[in-house]
Amino acid sequence: MKLPIRQYYHLLAKYLRPQGRRVLWMALLLLGSIALRLLNPQIMRYFIDAALGNGQLDSLLTAAALFLAVAVTGQALAVAATYFSEQVAWTATNALRVDLVAHVLHLDLSFHKQHTPGELIERIDGDVNKLANFFSRFTVNILGSLLMMIGVLVLLYREDWRVGLVLTIFALVGVVVLVRIRAFATPFWEKERQINAEFYGFLGEHLGATEDLRANGATGYVLRRFHALLRRWLPIRLKANLAGYSMWMTNVGVFAIGTMTAFGMGASLWQRGVITLGTVYLIYHY
Repeated sequence: MKLPIRQYYHLLAKYLRPQGRRVLWMALLLLGSIALRLLNPQIMRYFIDAALGNGQLDSLLTAAALFLAVAVTGQALAVAATYFSEQVAWTATNALRVDLVAHVLHLDLSFHKQHTPGELIERIDGDVNKLANFFSRFTVNILGSLLMMIGVLVLLYREDWRVGLVLTIFALVGVVVLVRIRAFATPFWEKERQINAEFYGFLGEHLGATEDLRANGATGYVLRRFHALLRRWLPIRLKANLAGYSMWMTNVGVFAIGTMTAFGMGASLWQRGVITLGTVYLIYHY
């Protein structure tokens, strides 16, 4: 089931608004971490060029110390951001669970006859767990990654417009490819989550009636249904995993092509004396 973007926004606003201060801290920490990730390659570029250009030892030591300080600070910010994001995620998902339970309890008996208690538990708890990252870091990471990509491209245009142009085209093509792969993989995981809920509903229903099943000699019947459910689950799970791996493999492929592009552009410009070796590292790192 596909929801419009507006509904995702309303869902975020409803459960994140009460945690406005935590969300603000989380966003600031993540953005600070991104800023430091943009800064450190600049320091390393300076260090490489200064070392190759017979720079003074004091300048090299200062650059090395600054690089370490920025790296440590970046890790500290990332840890702090993780702390706040986990708090935001658990608070938001717990509130969502409360609302879902209240909604289910107010539904009529026909709904409860169609869905077993185990299935409802898996939907209320298991599916909500999958939303933890959505509530905690997804939106901030999306916005942060967009800002980081813009920052990287601006810095690359500053170094050389040809590098900036080529990597801008690469970034746009990469985004389109990843969005297409995500759209391909999503339906498989929707089916997997559905049958996963059915499986736990089946377990909850029959484990609670173990004594009655044994007394009525229905153990074999239940086991046949159990194995039939597993046989139905297996191909769905395999397709979902393959779809998930296709996303990972596509991501790796896009990264590999980007690395080759960066090295190719960097090597070509360096051989012609347009950029320094430190700038080649800068292009590769970004």
